[in-house]
Amino acid sequence: MIFFLLAWSIATLGFIALASSMSKHQKQIFDRELSAGQSQIATLLGWFLLIISLIISLIPYTLSNGISYWVGVLTFSALFVGLNLSYYAHKMKYITIIIIAIALISAIICLL
Repeated sequence: MIFFLLAWSIATLGFIALASSMSKHQKQIFDRELSAGQSQIATLLGWFLLIISLIISLIPYTLSNGISYWVGVLTFSALFVGLNLSYYAHKMKYITIIIIAIALISAIICLL
């Protein structure tokens, strides 16, 4: 369960970063468009976080089970981010802070 929360929260942060790299979502989240450099950093950060979530998903399972687990995590993460961008885009900064807190708490519990 803790590995799921950790993988989910990191994948969710990755999808939020990827959404932040798109001009439509930048206007929703930040009320302005980011510069080209900031958009590129958001894209790279998003992909990096998705790869980290893949690695976390592979730790407790075999390769085939871990990848299947990761696809499920990605599904829940994408659904969560998509729904929040649709209905609560103005609160995405607060939602991101909560997801970061969940990731930190899950990581601390996994290390214990």
